[in-house]
Amino acid sequence: MVAQEFINFFSTLQLPASTGIEDFGDRLNFFTTILFLIATLVVTAKQYVLGAMSCYVSVSPSGTGFDTFLVNYCWVHGTIPLRSNEPLPETDAQWKEYDIHRRITLNTDVVCLSESVDNLL
Repeated sequence: MVAQEFINFFSTLQLPASTGIEDFGDRLNFFTTILFLIATLVVTAKQYVLGAMSCYVSVSPSGTGFDTFLVNYCWVHGTIPLRSNEPLPETDAQWKEYDIHRRITLNTDVVCLSESVDNLL
């Protein structure tokens, strides 16, 4: 039902003649791009506008404003992925190991992005 309404919405859009939509592949490419843009907008709005990030602490102090503080702390320091059977790090060395892996991933992302920009230029 929702999918049919979604497809009908895009079929009513009038495209300029200069877009070059000639065959099924072009239409699929256009539809996929629009779908990714909508998904990006929904996820961005949910994360940044509606405050969807959730940080879990087993014990929280009483008082107002702690939840806001915790969410802000998670945004600044990031989160670490843990499997359901994996225990939380307990020592400083274990926390540093997670931090190093997160920085390596960030550095790799930055290098890949810069290489992509270099290839475009």
